[in-house]
Amino acid sequence: MMLLFAIMICVRMPEIILKGRFWCEEGNVFFHNAWVMPPVQALFNSFGGYLNLAANGASLAARWLLPIEYAPYLTITVALLAQLCPLLLLISARDIWLERLWIRVAAALLVLFVPAVEEIWLNSLHCQFQLTLCCGIILGLEPPRATTRGAWFRYALLFVAPLCGPGAIVVLPLFILRAILDRSVARAFQILPLMAGSILQLALFFHHEPSRGYALDPTALLDIFTVRHLMLPFLGIAYTTHAAPLLEARRAAGHIPLKATVLPLIVFGPYLLLTLWRRAHWPALWLLLAGGLIACASYFGAIGGAEGLIHARAGGRYSFVPQALFSLSILAIAATGKGYVRLAWIAVVWLIVLGGSEYVHPWSVISDGPSWRHEVKLWRADPSYQLNVWYSGWTKVELPAVAAGK
Repeated sequence: MMLLFAIMICVRMPEIILKGRFWCEEGNVFFHNAWVMPPVQALFNSFGGYLNLAANGASLAARWLLPIEYAPYLTITVALLAQLCPLLLLISARDIWLERLWIRVAAALLVLFVPAVEEIWLNSLHCQFQLTLCCGIILGLEPPRATTRGAWFRYALLFVAPLCGPGAIVVLPLFILRAILDRSVARAFQILPLMAGSILQLALFFHHEPSRGYALDPTALLDIFTVRHLMLPFLGIAYTTHAAPLLEARRAAGHIPLKATVLPLIVFGPYLLLTLWRRAHWPALWLLLAGGLIACASYFGAIGGAEGLIHARAGGRYSFVPQALFSLSILAIAATGKGYVRLAWIAVVWLIVLGGSEYVHPWSVISDGPSWRHEVKLWRADPSYQLNVWYSGWTKVELPAVAAGK
């Protein structure tokens, strides 16, 4: 099953594999740092306001372990392994609501088919979002016995995730709350690695980044929810691409698009009450709370501010984890519900069908780019040449001239 998912991930945008690719800062910042900084400094360098251990480590390994022509294949491999982790958690879980294999497969497909998030695909820069998603999933699952291999795998994910980005730190209060409510020692053991990684990130690496918004208008937040968590998953990218600019234009004119602003309250308010209704629904509740908290934190700290996220294609990395958790929450409510609640299966099927139809048609701006081996060939011929990375027009990679002979 995991091999099948790995193949599905790789063939979605095959040019990544065929040509080799560094994605944006993965090339011109992290791989560049691996060449010009001492290894320890490159490994623990804080960029963008926080330590991204996955991107630092993968780029450093790519610089030292492979010829430069094939360096992107190491970062791609690391990214693939990270992208498989949430799927492994889901299809190996033995929770009651995931008892049937086909439900576990549906859960994995919901994660794979989140729309308009191509930028998180197969690059070590965005392993942090896959690991943050793992934390949200672990919160929603019952903990295994504390000393099993499955438990240690989760401890490792919980420790590493906050060291790759601040998103995982956000769910720490929810882990504490659930451990208290469940009176669970096994859940308390999960708090320890997540707290340790969070403390290290906040104490040693996290800092203010001027390019980030650090502000969030409540009406903007609701409009972002309408676009990214209602329009995109349920109406598709084509409709959202036409509708979202209307909201942006109305906001730019100083008006609040009332219907779009109120819609998330109408949808998510009753849904929250539904997840609270029966204890059997609580897996859906924790997934919903984790998604909502991560969404608010992500949009608050988005580069360039949150307002631009109303655009259908902008900042898909920020909405990936919340939308994946929201979709899993709907699956959990469908699997645990009774009576009319089981109509949630309609939403689950629709999310998989619509998401799957768009999965096979990735955004062309992201799905292709220059061949890295060809770029290296040009650079070897002229060491002053700056290598192109994906996507088109992004800042190029400048490497030391002395490296051209290596």
